[in-house]
Amino acid sequence: MGLPLLLIVSGALILYAGAELGVRGASRLASSLGVRAFALAALLLGVDVEGLSAALTAAGRGDTEIAAGVAFGPVLFLFTAGLGLALVLGRRPIPAPSTAMVLAPGGAVVLAALAISDRYVDRFEGLLLLIGYAGYVFLVLRDRRAGSEDPAPRPEGAPLPPELSTVPEPATERPGALRAAAPTVVGLGLLYAGAWLIVEGGARLTLSAGLAAGFVGAAVIGALTSLDEVLLEVLPVRRGVPELATGNLFGTLTAFTTGVLGLAALVRPLTLDTGANLAFLGVAFLYAVVGVTFLLRRRAGWVLGVFLLAFYAAWLVYAAGA
Repeated sequence: MGLPLLLIVSGALILYAGAELGVRGASRLASSLGVRAFALAALLLGVDVEGLSAALTAAGRGDTEIAAGVAFGPVLFLFTAGLGLALVLGRRPIPAPSTAMVLAPGGAVVLAALAISDRYVDRFEGLLLLIGYAGYVFLVLRDRRAGSEDPAPRPEGAPLPPELSTVPEPATERPGALRAAAPTVVGLGLLYAGAWLIVEGGARLTLSAGLAAGFVGAAVIGALTSLDEVLLEVLPVRRGVPELATGNLFGTLTAFTTGVLGLAALVRPLTLDTGANLAFLGVAFLYAVVGVTFLLRRRAGWVLGVFLLAFYAAWLVYAAGA
């Protein structure tokens, strides 16, 4: 018991340090390259290496129910614990990204729904999911330039957040970009190291849990691999760079429901159990709620945050007994 707890606590401390460094570096990197912070977060932070490796490892070992659960669990945890905490702890509501970037992940959710409708994802369906993710990457790259999103109005004369207060360097000036990239790379390295320690400790604690494989993949392994993603939601909002939070949110949704699920199916065709199905249904519902809120109100506040946290608690209770 002592060693797993030590691994989890050590990993959590490393995660926090990595998230702090990664958020600061990513916001400066976006400025130096002249790209939107949303696009950088969607394509860089949204691909969670720990969750991807866990899904592929489970598929390779033949634990396809766990692999399917891991494909949806990180998204479920990010939309509830991550976004919920960011909204509750944030100093002000989170502004919505561009309408296109809110709607684009909907295609990924539809593709995933079609693929798992028979509770089985074969290799051909996995390939189609990967093509779908490539389409999302193309859309984000087309929309990547700063200023192409719908920015939240800022009062005249109000200071910029500290991370964005410096004048962006020209995109062709490589030394500035390299200096901005260094803390980002180090921060991501710390995130991955901390997440690995937490997953290892969590796996040791849950060996004798006796829960359904899909539920373990979604609620236990998926949550543990997503702790770094939660910090990448909360810290950008607290630091005044909400574009990093929304980019990470929708980028992770699309990456896992198409790219990660597709890659895992290529390794070995996936069979879904009740736990994995419930995780996907939760993801689809949460995307609908968050997406509609952003589209109609152009921002999200603490009321939505409380709802998301309450939904996750209710989902855990229901799915654990299913």
